Amino acid sequence: MTGLEPLYTAAEMRAAEEAYDGPTIELMERAGRGAAEILLERYPDARRFAVWCGGGANGGDGFVVARGLHEARRTVEVVLTVDPEKLAGDAAETFRHAREIGIPMVERGRPADVVVDALFGTGFSGKPRPEAADRIGEMNAAPAPVVALDIPSGVDASTGRVPSAAVDAALTVTFHGRKVGLAVGPGRFHAGQIRVVDIGLAHTQTGLRRVTGDLLAAIPRRGARDNKYTAGHVVVVGGSAGLTGAPILTAEAAMRAGAGYVRAVVPEALASVFAGHFVEVTTTPATCDSEGRLTPDAAHAVLEAAERADAVAIGPGLGRSPGT
Repeated sequence: MTGLEPLYTAAEMRAAEEAYDGPTIELMERAGRGAAEILLERYPDARRFAVWCGGGANGGDGFVVARGLHEARRTVEVVLTVDPEKLAGDAAETFRHAREIGIPMVERGRPADVVVDALFGTGFSGKPRPEAADRIGEMNAAPAPVVALDIPSGVDASTGRVPSAAVDAALTVTFHGRKVGLAVGPGRFHAGQIRVVDIGLAHTQTGLRRVTGDLLAAIPRRGARDNKYTAGHVVVVGGSAGLTGAPILTAEAAMRAGAGYVRAVVPEALASVFAGHFVEVTTTPATCDSEGRLTPDAAHAVLEAAERADAVAIGPGLGRSPGT
């Protein structure tokens, strides 16, 4: 659908790669070459690049990036964080190619104009081991911009979680499509600017998608015979004691986005707060406890309101009580 960009989890990316009918090293070559082109475009005056490579496919991408930069007559060195004897598959092949053309392989990072993070890829989850966390800390401490390949190391690609150390990137060059972890916090705050490289995979249905400006531009104009119900009916469910602002802002956003009719289903003990604030939004009081939080009985009011709605927003200011 126009205006909705696919967001990939690690499993969805793996499925897209498995559906590819060519040699998988072709994907790695396209990813690395595309990233190298973006690096040269973004940092045209940079002369020294340090590419920090791990032992998986992300490291393999890094070896290809190093080759591309070397061929562009930049000074490149690979900071190899694993025993090269443990490299396997496509990563071992791209490592061999990089070494054959004379790219230095070093154990510790040295000053560079740009640092490239190729430690972990989309398949990583959990906390980095202490040694890897130290490496991430070294990259973050470098007086140079860090560019992450696919996703900043330490960020969970499927959830955006950052349970421990994570790379703070100025730019993330991601492959095929944006990952969920690049769109939601806290992962998005580690990603910097995001560029997507097409590596020749078919786009598949994803569980999550990101709204783009195209979708808002596609909102149809109201016709002469439209009324408030035909122009879009939205129900907002939320609110609790001390958390009245969130549903108010959500309801106002729905009105500003063009909805013709907005109803807020809110705790009955707080209904006067909402009624006193809203001019265009109607309120429906629902059963709540003594703390002003919706109870299971509120479901009746929610379902009744939702029957005629085109969209229902549940959650702003709702709280986390067992009843809600």
